[in-house]
Order: sequence, then structure tokens, then C-alpha cells
Amino acid sequence: MATSALLMLSAATGSPAITRRVAVMGGCTLCALSLSPASHAADSRGFVLAPPERGGLQARWLEQLRIVLQDEADAVFYGGELAPGGPPTAPALLLLVPILQVEAALKSIESLLKDTSKWSSIISVLSTGPFDPSSNYKELKRIFNAYSDNIYYSSDSAEANAYLLGGATPSSRQTNQYLLRNEIIKQVGEIVDELKYQQGLPESERESAVAEEYIGLALKAFREYFSLAPPEEVANARSALQGSR
Repeated sequence: MATSALLMLSAATGSPAITRRVAVMGGCTLCALSLSPASHAADSRGFVLAPPERGGLQARWLEQLRIVLQDEADAVFYGGELAPGGPPTAPALLLLVPILQVEAALKSIESLLKDTSKWSSIISVLSTGPFDPSSNYKELKRIFNAYSDNIYYSSDSAEANAYLLGGATPSSRQTNQYLLRNEIIKQVGEIVDELKYQQGLPESERESAVAEEYIGLALKAFREYFSLAPPEEVANARSALQGSR
């Protein structure tokens, strides 16, 4: 029951930090049974006096259990928008390319905002595909999360399966990139709402200044997002994107 309540809380908040700690806590009881008596301190009556050491969590099967439980929670509560529970599925630079493509789409739209005849097309672009708001921008979130939301430790590392003890948290970089991702999504919605509002005004009163401000804020968030990534990864991802055109 406690695990279910925590999963419901993580789904309600939408926070990867909570999600990643909670998603696999359902397996904690099983994991505790797998630890040898020497792995934790207990009194003569068997009451545990100290948390178990992490060394017992380095078994390969526990790593697989954590991955399965994490992915299951993601599928049930988040519709698959979070990063996979296992190791990254592609090199980091390739996971950056789709994010760069989203940035490029906004840059191309920025130059069209002053042309009121293009507004309907812009609204269409920013309301479909990865920008579809009807799914709460699930695809756009998935694109970002594939790169910056994966918290993975191999079974031979000091932090192996830390989720199973409820102790894994995002790095400060991941937390900041998560906030910037949300800022970008917010500004995309603001652009669409502003253009729809302007279309309802007499043609002589329409102006693009506010929409331009919103897209400027979105592109600024992109710059900050990329500044938090390793420069070499960003440079290689940009080269890969240019080479595909």
C-alpha cells in the first residue's frame, strides 16, 4: 500500500527525482530478503539497527529487477515519456540530435512571426507532432528525457541499484535541464495561445511582439540547456545534424 501511495504521488508531481526514487521501491522487500545476515547490523531479537550496506545490491539480477520495475512504473504512470531504466540506448550525442531539431524548428518559426499570413501554419506546427498539447507534450518530454533523465548505475559501481534503497537522485545538471525543458514547453504553449488571441483581433490591431518575446525565452532556455551539456557532445550532435541535411 505504501508503494502504491508513493507511485501515485510521483505521478501527480511529475518529478523525475521522485519518480526515480519511488518507481522500484516495490522490490525493496524482495531485495532485503536477498541480503545475507552479515550485510546489516541487528540485535539479538533480529531487529535491524543500521541500514544494509549497498554491497549486497550489486547482484546482476537485482539490476535487472530494478530496470523492469522502473520501466513498468513509467509505462503505467507516465505513458513511456521517461528515460529507459537500463543503460542509455544510444550515444549521448545521438540523443541530443532530436533536441537540436526541436530548437531548429523554433528558430525557423522565429523568422516568420512578423508575417501574419504565416500564423495559422505556425499554430499548426506547434500543435502537432512532438508539440501536440493534447497528450501534455508527452513526445516532446520523451525527447528531452531520453538525454537528460537517465540515472543509471551499472551493477559493479558503488551506487549499484541505489533506487532499491530509495537513494538515487538526479544530478544538479539533470535537475536544471528538467526545469529548462519545462520552460521551453511552457513558452511553446504561450506562443500558440498568443497567436490565436491575435488572430481574433481586427487585422489592423494585430502584432507579433509578445509572441516574439515568448519564442525568445524558449530559445534562451535552449541555450542554457545546451550549456549544461558537455561541449564536445553538443558540437558533435550539431555536426551530425548538419551532416544529415
